[in-house]
Amino acid sequence: MNLGYKILWFEDEPASFKAKNRLVKRIVENFGFNYPEPRNEIDGANIETINFAQYDLIISDLKLSNVKGTALLDIIRDKGIYTEVIFYSSIGESALREELKKFEIDGVYCADRTNDNFKEKVEKVIETTIKKVQDVNNTRGLVIAETILLEKKIESVLLGYFNETEKILDEQKGELLKSIHSKKVTRHIADIEELEKVDFKDVKSLIEKDILTASNSFDAIHSILKGKIKEFGAQMSVKGMSAELRTEIEQKREGLKTIKTELNNFRDEILKIRNTLAHVVEEFGEDGISYLNSLNADGAVIKFDNAEYIRIRKNFIKHNINLDSIIEHLK
Repeated sequence: MNLGYKILWFEDEPASFKAKNRLVKRIVENFGFNYPEPRNEIDGANIETINFAQYDLIISDLKLSNVKGTALLDIIRDKGIYTEVIFYSSIGESALREELKKFEIDGVYCADRTNDNFKEKVEKVIETTIKKVQDVNNTRGLVIAETILLEKKIESVLLGYFNETEKILDEQKGELLKSIHSKKVTRHIADIEELEKVDFKDVKSLIEKDILTASNSFDAIHSILKGKIKEFGAQMSVKGMSAELRTEIEQKREGLKTIKTELNNFRDEILKIRNTLAHVVEEFGEDGISYLNSLNADGAVIKFDNAEYIRIRKNFIKHNINLDSIIEHLK
């Protein structure tokens, strides 16, 4: 499971699907996951073409246009797919269970078609499927994989900035790259020989040779945003500017300030968490629920429980969106 919680849905009434889809979207996002639009099948006609392995949950109305959901489940199980399944129907949860027994179907969840019962059941099932992958290795794997993606995006932001040759003065780029180069020489004496082979004007080589770390890229982008904010401030001091243009520049400036503030949290909310999870142990509470425990350098205990997992996932999504905003502002 990654940060996208994917659902395969069988529903032949568009209005019903739309209403229930909104409920499920809120549930998934509250657990700290992205919610890609579910694949909705009307009658199961395309069932042979579906890659079931990519879905985290299957939801199905009992009665579809030309087929019963029970028949679809037989096909799915025959393929060796044991993804969690939720059936729902207007006949009510108890009657639905009795109906499924006629077809010797078990190991699935049942819900009433009414929104309240449906929401409650879906929320519990989604929470269950998420907790199954919140062990030590899965949590570490998710955090490390998502951190790598964000680090690569930071690199792409930096590369994009230096590719804007028509908008950015070469002198500005040169000063920034000299700063990056100087920091690397200072912090990594062992890399001096390699660094000296790299022209300080070439940020691409620094990235490709793994000399430029995510932290270095972070510092560079921070400097870029700081410079942009300063530029907007200088533009606002120009005399004779119309009120409309002044307001537009101020809005851009404030927008960059907000983005810069979010970027400041990247080290603590992403890089620090990734490094911490490299040194955690699994423990069990009195309720039998496992969690990851870690000690900070200052001796503070960090407990990675369900609430912390949700917070971590939401931070990944937040910073991914923030980096997209930086890319747009630097275009």
